[in-house]
Amino acid sequence: MPERINLWNMPAWAQLAVYAFHALCLATFLLSFYRRIRIWWAVGRPEMRFDRLPERLKQVLIYVLGQRRVIRDPVGGLSHASLFWGFVIFFIGTTLAFIDADVFKFLRGEIYLVYEFVLDLFTLLALIGVGILAWRRYGARPPKLSYGRRFDLALVWLLVLIVTGWLLESFRMAVQRPPWGPASFMGWILGQAWIAIGLGEDVLRPLHQATWTFHAALAGLTYVFIPVGFLVHIVSSTLNVFFSRLDRPNGALTPIPDLETAERLGIGTLRDLTWVQLLNGEACTECGRCQAACPAYAAGTPLNPKQVVLDVRNTLHAVLPPTLNPFAPIQIQEDRLALAGTVTPKEAIWACTTCYACVSECPVLIEHVDLLVGMRRYLTLMEGEVPASLSNTFRNTERTGNPWGQRTSRLEWAKGLDVPVMAERREAEVLFWVGCAGAFDPNGQRTARAIVRLLQSAGVDFAVLGDEETCTAEWARRAGHEAMYVAATEAILETLRSYRFRILLTMCPHCYNTFRNEYPQFGGRFEVVHHTEFLARLVEEGRLRMKGGVGQRWTFHDSCYLGRYNGIFDAPRRLLQESGVELVEMARSRERGFCCGAGGAQVWMDTPQARPIHLQRLEEALGVNPQGIAVACPFCHLMLTSAAQSKGVIDQVPIRDVAEVMAEALAHPSG
Repeated sequence: MPERINLWNMPAWAQLAVYAFHALCLATFLLSFYRRIRIWWAVGRPEMRFDRLPERLKQVLIYVLGQRRVIRDPVGGLSHASLFWGFVIFFIGTTLAFIDADVFKFLRGEIYLVYEFVLDLFTLLALIGVGILAWRRYGARPPKLSYGRRFDLALVWLLVLIVTGWLLESFRMAVQRPPWGPASFMGWILGQAWIAIGLGEDVLRPLHQATWTFHAALAGLTYVFIPVGFLVHIVSSTLNVFFSRLDRPNGALTPIPDLETAERLGIGTLRDLTWVQLLNGEACTECGRCQAACPAYAAGTPLNPKQVVLDVRNTLHAVLPPTLNPFAPIQIQEDRLALAGTVTPKEAIWACTTCYACVSECPVLIEHVDLLVGMRRYLTLMEGEVPASLSNTFRNTERTGNPWGQRTSRLEWAKGLDVPVMAERREAEVLFWVGCAGAFDPNGQRTARAIVRLLQSAGVDFAVLGDEETCTAEWARRAGHEAMYVAATEAILETLRSYRFRILLTMCPHCYNTFRNEYPQFGGRFEVVHHTEFLARLVEEGRLRMKGGVGQRWTFHDSCYLGRYNGIFDAPRRLLQESGVELVEMARSRERGFCCGAGGAQVWMDTPQARPIHLQRLEEALGVNPQGIAVACPFCHLMLTSAAQSKGVIDQVPIRDVAEVMAEALAHPSG
């Protein structure tokens, strides 16, 4: 009967020796990470991330063992996943072998044959994975990857581990020649090669012993190598996924506690980071997916989200003198902790659009946006170092309640539409929050008028606040001006609480995200609905019918704050199709849509860009030969319209909000 022969060809002392050596190496590994944990806790601020343990374990199952985000990349991702799963199976197989040798014998018969086949299958997958990763690193060399000796050493280390394990099996197969050998197909094939070239038992047995000793030593030393080499991410990334944020939605920033009394605001030095944010720096795999997805990086600005995270790690390592004593006191060089504006350039900090693409792409759930906004808070609230154009916008909003600095009525857009005002009604089923763009930007005004016509056509009971509206200052929060945002929030909440309504309807994804995800932080809980969601409901209920079709080929641009932040992808597309549009998708759409360049207060800044983001996005849209480009955000509308005007194509390829397209379909019945 086929069965595992434990420690075949090895002397009796070998088992005791390998156990002792591995125990020593494992102890070294644990002590190394003990020191790292001490450092994170000594330098970083406290933060509670030990709650909701079942959900955290689920995160590990999905993102670590399941490699959910890793495999999004069909080449690098799948090759990494095959290598990772290969070593997971190797670890399980080794554990089972120890149980078989020291606890009870069970690897025999069909169980043993399955065991051998599975191990060999994953040996093959791991070899393929290493091969593809080597080709990417030394052949294709994509610019998003980091390069250096530590990556080379890690790849060689893993390759040698795999190959020596394969050789061990092949030497044993060539000597034993078991009839069930093909079940261990990798070792059996190579074993047949040794037989074919005439290697006898007198050669194969010494080779097996030498290879076994080397392989066992290398496997043990891997524990020692992990904390000091690139493979550290095996542990740090797993911890980062486990401790990832669960206490708020994607679209919500963390408020500043004790805003009025805190001595320090934002992130200026390592001391301002939480221990989890320090872990973020250690967890980075340097895969460069955030870099490749970042619109600011693509535009040629100094911002590279990967480097911002690595700035945290590198600064932490630089201020801590190396030591082999894991119990040594943590002595921090306080004068070298500066981060914002020192290690991470101010120009990089201000270039971020907060589009969330970096966070969405990161396979280990690093929170780049929180880090960058924290640095902006420091520059704005502590240093007063704000771009001049943004400073003007702050002043405009403080004086007039809107970033445009307009002093005209917020109801100018509604002339001739008989729009009900909440102050006169006191209550309505739907409170339509028009927002600053809807009130003052010409494109936004057209969208607001189209929404009103659609609501009136469907017989919706709605009203607007009119001149009682003021800017939510969402953009100011992302520019670091938390104080302005909090003041605006408190004033708006007071106004909203004075009226009765069931649904808070928004036309701006930024307002939508603020009301839906951030107002609960301040006690404001409403049923918040974006206009594309609400109009889709009206269509489904039969209250809104398309009488005619636009009958053209259009593409849809996903707003970052509607799509990636809040997962609203289908509603606007359904509405376009209901309007008779032939919808064609851009290469980057839905979760991987490319930013328009307006978010993170960029619409109010003059950030130098070698290849402006909005022009890149327009070119991508024009690449599918549309007759029109649909949007669902007034700032996307503004940016793409500006790009189309710069390109001289605004008359050939109009930019319209989904609501405008629908209103046109209503206004031009077929037949």
